[in-house]
Amino acid sequence: MGEKGTDVELRDFSEQSLPIPELKVTGPEARHLNTVEIIKSDLHYIRGFHNAKETLQPAELVVTGELPTWLNGELFTVGPGIYDVKYNKMIELGNGQYESGTATFSMGHWFDGLPLLNRFILDGTNNKIIYRSRLIAKKQEEKIRDRHGIITTHPYSLFKTHANQTPLAKLMVKRRPTKPEQEPCSASIHVNFPLNVPGERPKIFCQNHSTQVVELDAHDLTPTRLWSWNDLNPSFQGVHAGPHSHYDATRGELINFNMEYHALGTKYNFFMISQKNPKGELIASVTAKSSYVHSFAVTPRFIILTLYPFYAKNAGLNVKWVDNIMDAFVFRPEEPTLFYVISRAKKQHVATYKSDPCFAFHHINAFEDDDDNIYIDIASYEDSAITNYLTLESLRQGFLVDLPLAEIRRFVLTNIQLESIKFTNIPQATQREVLQNTVANLFRARPTNVQGDIHSYPVANYSRCADSALELPRINPRYQRNRYRYVYGISFSEKAATNPGEIWDALIKCDLENKDVVAMWCSDFCYPSEPMFIPVPNIDSDEDDGVIVSVIFNGKEEKSFLLVLEAKELKEIARVDLPQVIPLSFGHGAYKETPKE
Repeated sequence: MGEKGTDVELRDFSEQSLPIPELKVTGPEARHLNTVEIIKSDLHYIRGFHNAKETLQPAELVVTGELPTWLNGELFTVGPGIYDVKYNKMIELGNGQYESGTATFSMGHWFDGLPLLNRFILDGTNNKIIYRSRLIAKKQEEKIRDRHGIITTHPYSLFKTHANQTPLAKLMVKRRPTKPEQEPCSASIHVNFPLNVPGERPKIFCQNHSTQVVELDAHDLTPTRLWSWNDLNPSFQGVHAGPHSHYDATRGELINFNMEYHALGTKYNFFMISQKNPKGELIASVTAKSSYVHSFAVTPRFIILTLYPFYAKNAGLNVKWVDNIMDAFVFRPEEPTLFYVISRAKKQHVATYKSDPCFAFHHINAFEDDDDNIYIDIASYEDSAITNYLTLESLRQGFLVDLPLAEIRRFVLTNIQLESIKFTNIPQATQREVLQNTVANLFRARPTNVQGDIHSYPVANYSRCADSALELPRINPRYQRNRYRYVYGISFSEKAATNPGEIWDALIKCDLENKDVVAMWCSDFCYPSEPMFIPVPNIDSDEDDGVIVSVIFNGKEEKSFLLVLEAKELKEIARVDLPQVIPLSFGHGAYKETPKE
């Protein structure tokens, strides 16, 4: 046969060619979809969900405006870079004849894209920005091309992507990857892992929902090593980890957890590592239901594990066979949100609080007061419906929907010492009681409690801290674990708020004391990423004295630029056009200040 071929290309997502999507959602999420219609007008953000290119060599860019002279450091961001992988296949034509062609494997969810890592050298002294980027999971891309799909090696490796593999193929390749470019780590990035050795080339670290960590060269962004938390310390057991480690700069400790699945419940094993103790140590374990945990809270004295009633089906017993988080978990609106409090000094679980059911990706901050109360601020949703909206099909086609909104909720855990005394005096349940409770509630997806009665848990009341939606929250990093006033995030402009089908198109600043939005940046057809707060070097400065830096996608011009705003009023002071499009991202960044010579 000739080389005519059959090429299955990406669809043209212009307004003339939008197909009517099929989105099947059941349960409490379905109530958000009552107004689903196809959008007739052009939504410019849909152009931000295509494959990225990379800029491997450093490129000095032209700055419009003036960077602050004190702004000297490196900004790293990570997010989705590859959504679609073309592969060759043979097309059967009948009569025993075939011809060569190509098809495309596409990721199913915004969070499943193979990662793109970006590095910005911010040189305020000379008003320069140098940029480079790299796609850091090329071996995984090659495997997708070879196998016409993804063969996952960890449970919950994907958010919502059909792997396009037979059960037998998946069974044959359930082994851990050994090369760093085989593991797509894009949930978070860190520059302050206490594992950098003085005198060696600096490293950065990317994490995902498995226990894997990819180590990369901080200069050229090359993946250099792949390791897991239990490689670091065999006592850090588990097959699923928190994608957002918490770094306590005051104590020089990096804190995270692994999830260890058992028939009688899931153990959340919290651990820490530090420069003095690079092998780390276990802090404490909490046994509870299997829930989706994207982040957690830390104060000077406590670690707080927040479990939303987004629980694993069948008590998580099928964890080893499930690839997709959205296939494995279900929201239970009849169940409360639970706060498990761990004492960092005693290294034990000391109290459990409950509150109304909700869902969240991101904690904002947590702190204590002199009256023995803990305050936890979370970008909270009513339920888990937001996860259904962020499928790639939905984002590429554009739906006329009311996107679920996250609000800033402040939860108060009162009288922690008194509640700790009460809690530790409650007798532990016997293994027989736990087993009976587990079996009875297994398929009803009710919590299995090993200490106390859920009805007797103290209530964590909450209040709304601002009358505005907010996601991807960031604060002045010097105020982490302390009382603070300002939070920055992505939100909706007035225009987008009245146009269902739009996504976050604005950056906002919220004053939590006055419970109000005090500043906003937005521009037509522009869609921001996470706002990074970079404080001025002077430690005696105001809380909001610094700059906000965000990667912006201009959907009309189909280009990206780095935006620098002064943090008090969110007024633009500088921007720089980038040599490539950075796809729209729900991802994160990290900043490292250049040491003074």
